[in-house]
Amino acid sequence: MTARFEAIGSDGSKTRLNLLGKTDEELQKFFADIGEAPYRGKQLFNWIYQKQVEGFEPITGFTKSLRAKLSDIAEIKYPEVAGSEESKFDGTLKLLLQLEDGNKIETVLIPKEKSPDEGGSIRETVCVSTQVGCPLDCKFCATGAMKLSRNLTTGEIVSQVLIAQRHARKRITNVVFMGMGEPLLNYDAVVKAIGILTDDRSINIRAKGITVSTAGISDKLPLLARESVKFRLAISLHSLDEEVRSLLMPINRKYKLERLLPAVKEFAKLRHDRITFEYILFDRLNDTDADIARLVRLSGEIPLKINLLRYHPLDHLSRLGLQIDPAALKLKPSDRIDKFADGLREKGITVFVRSNSGEDIDGACGQLAAKNVRKHKNSEVTA
Repeated sequence: MTARFEAIGSDGSKTRLNLLGKTDEELQKFFADIGEAPYRGKQLFNWIYQKQVEGFEPITGFTKSLRAKLSDIAEIKYPEVAGSEESKFDGTLKLLLQLEDGNKIETVLIPKEKSPDEGGSIRETVCVSTQVGCPLDCKFCATGAMKLSRNLTTGEIVSQVLIAQRHARKRITNVVFMGMGEPLLNYDAVVKAIGILTDDRSINIRAKGITVSTAGISDKLPLLARESVKFRLAISLHSLDEEVRSLLMPINRKYKLERLLPAVKEFAKLRHDRITFEYILFDRLNDTDADIARLVRLSGEIPLKINLLRYHPLDHLSRLGLQIDPAALKLKPSDRIDKFADGLREKGITVFVRSNSGEDIDGACGQLAAKNVRKHKNSEVTA
């Protein structure tokens, strides 16, 4: 007897199993369960993720009767592109995706010129979301103000990359799990998505091109370090002072630095890799000489590089509860960042000052909030 996968929805209609997000092994089992040869799963895996079909009809290696059988019980269904907005300054494209249950998420495609020593041309990076909203309530992040609706499925995560690829000028080379949500609070789906994205029979993103950014869910790091999937780890740090970090990131009250940093150190040791620490600068809060000294000490314990980011002012700036000296607002952000970066470089630390790609469309770090993005004239896109 073959397994049946269709179910009856609340409106009485028949629903089908969405195969987008299934691994090679899961697809092989699916075919075995419906009385077909398991190797068909390997074929379908390639058609879904490398050839990016949206139905079974184009799959020429399947018989007509098999395609009809699959269409009756399964589907390959993507989220709908409900809106888009393109930066007039740097070409960053923000996509508003509507999920099947009506929830919305945002995905950002960032084209960036490579440096001459990288061969020039364009590096295409897609910033993907892992949750609808986020439960962490980081005070500098618009997504945190949304709260959490639910985790995304593996298919909803992977589909963001596949949809972005349709709008990219070149092949996507980098995927950063830095969009809406905390990746390590959707652990299984994120690890599974990385496995699919890095498979050489899929979209085949190189391991060094995958970055998972976490606010510091330290109890997941030992498990994550032992996963077979390859990626780079980034820690959303922003301060090495417990009190200041707790002000910026309430999650630090649970996962304190004294607990997080040893876990990161062990992760780096097990993976034999350098850790990226993300650091948003706030005037007179985390950009002092004492902050530089703390980071220097950390570099002696953990192999690292530091990404410095400029804070992107948001409507909810008052959520920080900070009294900003008006005089400080007159200081050019680049002046403050350059001074801080130079102080770190003088101590031998690798520092990158990240651009504010997509700031004019609320597509930069901390700005994603799944609002109804505007559609630029002559720039509307469809899935």
